[in-house]
Amino acid sequence: MPAKIVGTVSLTPELTALIEAKVATGLYGSASEVVRAGLRLLVEQDRQEEQTAKKVTEGRRNAR
Repeated sequence: MPAKIVGTVSLTPELTALIEAKVATGLYGSASEVVRAGLRLLVEQDRQEEQTAKKVTEGRRNAR
C-alpha cells in the first residue's frame, strides 16, 4: 500500500477544473491518480534537469 499523507491541499479553481477534467476523461479514476501522475512527471523533470546540470559541469571542466 502506498504511503498516505493525511491533510488538505489548496488548489486554484483552474487546477481543480483541470483535475476534474482529467478524471472526467476516464483516463484517471480519481483526483489522487491525477496528482500522482503530475508528481511522477515532476520527479522525471527534476532528474532530467539534474542530468543537464551535470553535463554542463562536465563540459566546463573539459573546456579548461
